[in-house]
Amino acid sequence: MSDIEHRLMASGSDDIIGEFPCTQTQMRCWFLDRLNPGNPALNVAVRWEIRGNFRTESIEEAFRQIIKRHEILRTRFVETDGQPMQQVVRGVEFRMPVIDLRHVPEDQREARIQSISKETAAAPFDLGQPGLFRVTLLMVENRRGFILITAHQSCFDGWSIRVLGREVGELAAAIDAKRAPHLPELALQYGDFALWQDEYRNSYGFEAEKTYWHEQLHDAPYFEIRPDRPRGRVKTNRGEILSVALPLEFGERIEAAARAHHVSLFSYGAAVISAALHHYSGEREVLFGTQIAGREDVDLESLIGVFINNLVLRFDIADELSFADHLSRVSATVGAALNHQKMPFNNLVELINPARDPSRNPLVSVNFNQQKAFLEDTRYGDFELISAPSQSPGVIYDLNFIMIGRPTGWRMSVEYNTDLFDEATARELLDLWQKAYAFALDDPQAQIGAMAGPVRAGTLPKEAQPKPASRLEALLLAQPDVADVAVRRDGSAGRPHAFVVPTAGLMVPLETLPAQLDAYLAERLPEEELPAAISVLLSLPRRADGAVELPTASQDVVEVPVEKPAPPADRQAELGQIWARVLDVPKVGPDDDFFALGGHSLLALRMFSGVRETFGIQPDLALLFREPTLSGFATAIFGAGLKQTGKQDDASSVAIEWETTNYRQGTGDCAVYTLNHPFLYYRMAKSLPGHASIFNLHMFNARIDEEAEAFSLEKIAGDAVDAMQLGDTAKTVALVGLCVNGILAAEMTRQLRARGHDVSFVALIDSWAPGYVRSQPALTRWRWNTEKRAKRLVYFTGKLLRGRMSLMTYLKEFSLTLKLIERFAPARAMDAEEEITEAVTQYLVRAARRYTPRGLSSETVLFFRSQATHPRAKRLQFGWRGFVPDESPVFDLSGWHEDSLSEMGIDKLSSVLGERLELGGSADRCS
Repeated sequence: MSDIEHRLMASGSDDIIGEFPCTQTQMRCWFLDRLNPGNPALNVAVRWEIRGNFRTESIEEAFRQIIKRHEILRTRFVETDGQPMQQVVRGVEFRMPVIDLRHVPEDQREARIQSISKETAAAPFDLGQPGLFRVTLLMVENRRGFILITAHQSCFDGWSIRVLGREVGELAAAIDAKRAPHLPELALQYGDFALWQDEYRNSYGFEAEKTYWHEQLHDAPYFEIRPDRPRGRVKTNRGEILSVALPLEFGERIEAAARAHHVSLFSYGAAVISAALHHYSGEREVLFGTQIAGREDVDLESLIGVFINNLVLRFDIADELSFADHLSRVSATVGAALNHQKMPFNNLVELINPARDPSRNPLVSVNFNQQKAFLEDTRYGDFELISAPSQSPGVIYDLNFIMIGRPTGWRMSVEYNTDLFDEATARELLDLWQKAYAFALDDPQAQIGAMAGPVRAGTLPKEAQPKPASRLEALLLAQPDVADVAVRRDGSAGRPHAFVVPTAGLMVPLETLPAQLDAYLAERLPEEELPAAISVLLSLPRRADGAVELPTASQDVVEVPVEKPAPPADRQAELGQIWARVLDVPKVGPDDDFFALGGHSLLALRMFSGVRETFGIQPDLALLFREPTLSGFATAIFGAGLKQTGKQDDASSVAIEWETTNYRQGTGDCAVYTLNHPFLYYRMAKSLPGHASIFNLHMFNARIDEEAEAFSLEKIAGDAVDAMQLGDTAKTVALVGLCVNGILAAEMTRQLRARGHDVSFVALIDSWAPGYVRSQPALTRWRWNTEKRAKRLVYFTGKLLRGRMSLMTYLKEFSLTLKLIERFAPARAMDAEEEITEAVTQYLVRAARRYTPRGLSSETVLFFRSQATHPRAKRLQFGWRGFVPDESPVFDLSGWHEDSLSEMGIDKLSSVLGERLELGGSADRCS
C-alpha cells in the first residue's frame, strides 16, 4: 500500500486520517503493555524549569500547535488480526493544567514539586486512546515554574525532548511577540518512517544485519548482577534512582582522555562501566544494552517520535588486559554495533530466540546510557527553558547506569529495581563506578585485574542464603487472611508443606484459601521455593512445651493438589491447530514449547487473537511465559477460569434498576460518576473542572425483593456499570462512593477495567474494607464502637447548641431516641427520602458482607476520612491494605459521615478531586 493510500484509507470515520504498521520499537512497547497494562516503566518523564516573563496561555497554545504539527502525538493503537497498527486521528483536545504552588511554604515546596512530578510521571496511558502525551505546569514563583511532560515510549524518545523544547520555546515566543514562528515545514511524518522500516525488513540489507547479530549473540551468556533477594515468578517495575553530580573538571578529564585514545566519549564510558561490572561480578563476559538515536536521515532529526533502538554490547574482559587495550576492543565492538544498528531489538529477540523467563528481560538485564542533556538551556523571547532532573516512573532493567551531561557538569545515576536490590547495593555500585573512572583516568596502562573495589560473587554463599522455609513463613504471615503459619519439610530435598491458620474474620470460603495463597506465593517466590501443598488448620497443634507438632496426615485440612486437571482433549487439539497455523509448523504435540518452535512476541499476539475468536477467552501474556508448552497452556486457560471476552451470564436475568442523573455536561469525554445520595453530591458537581461531565447513579426506585436479596455485590456492581451505557469504545471515568457505596465503587472499578475502560481514580469516603472491622477481637470492636458513640454525641450536640439542626433531627441521629420516635410518633420518624436511603444502604450492606474484595493494584485509590472515623483509619488504610497501592493517600474531611458531603466538607472533597482531574493533562481524559 502506498503512502497516499495509507493517508487516504477508507476508515469509515472522518476522525481517522491514516493507518500505518507499527515500527518494531512500537511493537515491543505494545507487547510490554499487553504483558502489564498501563506499565509506568514505559512512560517517558521530562521536567523543564522555566524562568522569566512567560504566559501560561502561550505555553499551552504552543503545545497545542505542536500536537497539530506532529501526527505521532495524535496516534492510538488498535489490534487487527492479532497485529497492532497505529492510527492517526485528525485532532485531539489538549489542555495544560496549571497547579499554583506559590502559596505553599518555601520549605515544603520542593517536596510538593517532587510529589506531583512522581505522580504525573507514573500515571498510566491507555494505548487505545489517541494523544499519549500530557503536560502540567507548576507555578512556584511569579517568574519561575516547572513544566512536567509525560509521554508514552511508543511515541516519544530522548531526541524528541530536544525537538519539543526548541519548538515549544520558538512557538511560545512567537505567540507573545505576535509574529510567525521560525519553524520549517516537516518533510516527513512518523508514519513515513514506519512504512520505510516495514519495507527495509524485507530487503537484502536486513538479511546482512541478521547474519552479523546472530554471529555476535547466538551463544552469549545471560549477564546479570546477583540480586539481594530472589526473583519472583514475574518481572516487576518498582524502582528508585541514586545520583551524584560530578564537578566540571570531571567532564574535561574524560573528554581529554577520549581524545587521547582516539575513541568516542561513549566508547570510553562503555569501557569504564564494563570493567567495573566485570570486577564486581567476577564474570569474564559482560553484556549490557544501550540505546542509539536511530535518526540517520536528516529529515528524521526534526520529528517527534520513537526512533531509538536497543543495541546489545558484548565484551570479553580478561584481568591481564590493560585498560587501554580493553578500551581499544570496546571501541571496535561499539563501532561494529553502530554499523549494524538497523536491526530492531524486537527482531533481534526473535532471531536469537533466548529461553523466555517472565522474571527477566530478554538478552540483557543491565543497561548503560551516556549522553548530553537533550534540552539545551536556551532563552526564547522573555523566558528561558532549563533542563531539570526528572522522576523515574518505573524501571525496565534490573540495573540502569545513566550519565547525563549538562552545562553544570555530568550527573551519574544508578536506577535499580527495588524488588531485587537494596539501596546499599545501588550506592555500592555508584561508588564503584566513580572509582572505576578514577582508575582509568589515573593509569590507563594498569591491568583490569588491579582495579580495587567491592566484589559480589555470582551466587550467594551457602551460609548466607535465606532459608526458603523462613521466607515462605514470612510471606504467608504477611498475607491478610493468615493468622499463623508453620512449615514442614519432608526430607532434605523435599519441597516444603505449609500449614496455615486463617484469620477470625476470614471472608472467603475456607476451601478456596489454599488456592488463593498458592497464587499469592507464585508472584513472590521462585518456583523451587513454592510449597508442594498448603493445608488449613483451625489451630496449630502444640505440645505441652508449646512447640508446634505438625500432623503427618490430614487433620482439618484442605489440600492444594500438585497436579492440575487436564483440559478436554478436543479443546487442546483445537488449540494445537491454532499454534500450528500461527507458528507455520505441520503439527504441535502436547509437550512442544511455543518459543522452542520459533514463537516470539508478535506470534504470541496472533495466537491470542485466534484463541479469543475460537474460545472467547483472552489469555494473559505472562501465562504463556509460565506455561509455554501446549498442554500446560491449555490446562491454564481452560482450567483456570480466565476472563471471557463477552459478558458473563448471571444466574438471574433480572437486573437492579439504576437511574442516572446528569448534574452537568462537560466539554471533554471524561466523566465522574457518584453513587447514590444524589442530593448530597449536587454541590460538588458545580466545583469540579468544566471539562468533566458529572453524573449520579442511584437505585432509589429499584425493587428490592426476595430475588434481589440473593444478588451478589458483583452482580449489583455489574448492573450499575451497564447503566452507565459506556458502550464498547474505551472511556475514561472516575467513581465516588460514600460508606458501603465506596465498596461498590471499588468492585465497579474492577469490572470497568475488565471491560477495557480506564478508571482515572476511585474515591472511597468512610469506606472500610468488608469484614475488616468484624475480624477484630471483640474487645477492640467494643472499644471502637464506644469511641464512636461518644464522638457522635459530642458532634451532634454541638450542632444542636449552635442552632444548626432541629431537636427532632438531633433525636433521629441516635438509635434509642429514633426507636422511641418510631413507636410514639411514627409520622415524624423518617420521611420518604430517608426511608429509601436507609433501605438501599442496608441492602448494600447485606450484599457487602458476602463480598470478598479484589485487588486494585494499578488503580489510583483516594481515601477520605470524615469526623465519624477515628484517625487510626489513616494508618490502617480503612482495612484495604494489601488490596490497594500502599501509597494510596487518605484525606480528612470536616463533618460527620454524610455531613462531610454538605457545605462543611464538600469544598475539600471538590478541591482534591478537582486537582486529580486537572492532572489529566487534557480535557478528554481524567488521568
